[in-house]
Amino acid sequence: MPGAYASLTVMGDNLLKLIQSLDPLFPTGGYTLSNGMETYTRDGIVHDGDSLRKHLSAYLHMLAYNDLAFAAKAHEGVDVKNLDELLSALRAPYELRSASVKQCARFLTLHTKMDNYPLLEHYSLLIKEKKCVGHYPIAIGLLIKETRVDLQEALSLYCYSILALMANQAAKLVPLRQLDGQIALHDVLKSVPEAVKRAVDCPMDELGISGAGFDLSSMRHEALDSRLYIS
Repeated sequence: MPGAYASLTVMGDNLLKLIQSLDPLFPTGGYTLSNGMETYTRDGIVHDGDSLRKHLSAYLHMLAYNDLAFAAKAHEGVDVKNLDELLSALRAPYELRSASVKQCARFLTLHTKMDNYPLLEHYSLLIKEKKCVGHYPIAIGLLIKETRVDLQEALSLYCYSILALMANQAAKLVPLRQLDGQIALHDVLKSVPEAVKRAVDCPMDELGISGAGFDLSSMRHEALDSRLYIS
C-alpha cells in the first residue's frame, strides 16, 4: 500500500504540473491569441451563444488533425525534426506560425528552469542548433510524455485550455454574457474525447487537414485596422 500511495502521489504531482503548464495564465503568451476569432466576430459569424458553439465545434474538429495530432505524434516518438519541419510548412498564416514558435520558446525556457525534462531540453538544443524552428504543440506532446500522464487525458486538458480561452475571447469580443460562453463551451466539451481519439489515431498523411477556413480568417486578421489580439 505505501508503494501504491507513493505512485499515486507522483502521478498526482505530474498531473498538477501539466495542468499548470496548460493554464491560459501560464506565461507563454497564449492569452494574446484569438486564433482568428476576432475576424469571425467582426464579420458577425460569431455573434451569440449558439454561433459560438458551432464555431468551437468546427474548431475542435480541426484541432484533431492539427495541434492535438502533432502533440500526439511527438508523444508517440515520431522524429521531432520531421514533425517540426512539417508543422512549419502546414502553419501557413504568418502570425499563427510566429505565435507557435514564440509560445514554444517561452514554454521551453520556463520548463527547463523549473524541472528536469530531458526531452524538452533536447528539443531546445535542436532549436539552438537551428535544426528545428520550435513549435508549441510539439513541446506539449513532449511534456506529456515526460510527465507520464495518460495521453488521452492529457490531450483532453490541452484541448480544454484552447477552447476555454477562445470562449473567453468571444465573450469579450462580441460581447457575450460569460454564462452564454460557458454554456457553449460545456456543450462542445462533450465531443472532446472523440476528437482526442481521432488525434491519437491520425495517420501522418492526414496531419494538417481541415484548417483552410481558419487559416484564411487568421490571414485576414493580420490586415485589420485595429485589433485586440495578435492572431
